[in-house]
Amino acid sequence: MSTTNVAATRPQGDQDLSVLAGTSSDLGEGTLVDAIAGHVAARPEAAAVEADGTVLSYAELWDAASRVAGALREAGVGQGDQVAIWATRTTPVVAAALAVMALGAGYVPIDPTYPAARVRRILEVGRPKVMVCGDADALAGSLPRGMATVDVRASARPSTELRSVAGQEDVAYTVFTTGSTGLPKGVLVGHRALLNYLGWARELTGFEVGDATPCFASLGFDHAVTCLWLPLLVGGSVQLVPDSWDPRPWLAPRDRPFAFVKITPSHVRLFERIAHPDYRTITRTVMFGGERLDAALVASLGSRIEDIGLLNHYGPTEATVGCTAFPFSAGEVTGEGALPIGAPVWNSRAYVVDADLRPVPVGEEGELVLAGECVAHGYLGGDEHDRARFLHERDLGGADPAADARAYRTGDRCVVRDGQLYYLGRLDEQVKVRGHRIEIQEVHDLAAAVPGVAQVAVALSQTGLGGLELFVVPDGDHAADGLVARVLERLRAELPAAAVPERVRIVPNLVVNAHGKWDPAATRALADETAAAADRAAAAEGPGAGEADGDPGSRGEDRGTP
Repeated sequence: MSTTNVAATRPQGDQDLSVLAGTSSDLGEGTLVDAIAGHVAARPEAAAVEADGTVLSYAELWDAASRVAGALREAGVGQGDQVAIWATRTTPVVAAALAVMALGAGYVPIDPTYPAARVRRILEVGRPKVMVCGDADALAGSLPRGMATVDVRASARPSTELRSVAGQEDVAYTVFTTGSTGLPKGVLVGHRALLNYLGWARELTGFEVGDATPCFASLGFDHAVTCLWLPLLVGGSVQLVPDSWDPRPWLAPRDRPFAFVKITPSHVRLFERIAHPDYRTITRTVMFGGERLDAALVASLGSRIEDIGLLNHYGPTEATVGCTAFPFSAGEVTGEGALPIGAPVWNSRAYVVDADLRPVPVGEEGELVLAGECVAHGYLGGDEHDRARFLHERDLGGADPAADARAYRTGDRCVVRDGQLYYLGRLDEQVKVRGHRIEIQEVHDLAAAVPGVAQVAVALSQTGLGGLELFVVPDGDHAADGLVARVLERLRAELPAAAVPERVRIVPNLVVNAHGKWDPAATRALADETAAAADRAAAAEGPGAGEADGDPGSRGEDRGTP
């Protein structure tokens, strides 16, 4: 695998049209599994996976994988099959995923926190050959009738020789994501796309042999792909953290800082409230990803991120974890709003197009379409609508007519400015409220700029006239009293009436799901609980308690628009 330096990944494209290209790189032969086998041969005693206070060497990881592979072969698993894995963050699960890939099959991680109904739906759609898990009896109600199971530990089995038969065009894994229909869709990611992404991410992070990184994201989410497989591609180690929301296992200062920590903005905000970490003693690079990154959040970290590398990392699952990145330093962050999402991954192109799939002029908004090695094979069992999201690069108006690479319509609104991509929001975030087209992101940004607001989120209201609902977390440095009134005053001063939320609710925090992303339903439930608790406290104190300023929003309740 050869390429030019990181600086060469800056976009190269037409000066007039919004078309950017990543660095060209020769990926060579082989797969991630072959790279790991090379480390087993060259450095068998080197640390590979750390979990629960124990360290698994590369030789031990390979031996564990060979035992699982033997059980999978007996169950009839072969090249091209799908294998579900009950994806706890444990060393046996990593070994099982490695075994599946070595057999030329694709692993399908199932997050243990998923409801049983979602698990059944994924298994019905994916139709995996077997389920690899630690306790088949506990999953009996979730497994389709007749589905075979394999013990993830497979520790009693004799070790057998394991040779990888996977090719670059085979599917490495399938991650299920929820689309606009609300039903899970399996994204098929090939070995070549995975190798392309990991090689690019290695260059961005400067990951070296012997380096380490923590993995605290759900293994059922492609956020974990970076933290889990990049270290093992290079010859480093990964520290598996059992609890996504307990940062203590990886926040302690280290003699040798992690090469990088990959984290969602929601994680950052939560950890700020829990631990106020000094990232300089923990890691050489912070990789933000999974959500829009605001300059205000970066600025709030102050000196604790000075002199380390920072990356804003963007990408849908269909573009193999991440497809663009923007390297920056703390001193470069000024002003408000979102940071750029940067330049495309190796061997890939980014097009900002109009409704006819023709690139728009630089500076105009449009839909982001990705093309090249980053694009997944498609959806597992997708319907006609799903398949329409994947197309050929030659179908794009600014592409070479002979181009035969896969392309993917992201549904994200973007713009190119100064040679960088900026993410503006989802196309479907342009909602209509009482006949008016509203930009949810604009409402978010205005509310977030009000003094006293630490976090904010916007959703369509589930009650009232079908307007917007705003959730606000106070920052702790300002009095919460009157915060709802101040937010509404700012919004009414700058937005049309239809864009002013009909409910503004104070919550102690924004609830996030297992993937580290905001969960509107759970946050709404928390707001209800907060308001009810405030009512009970006020009732206990007597009439008028808690309402001195006439602002019920300070007690976690809502204030509708007039």
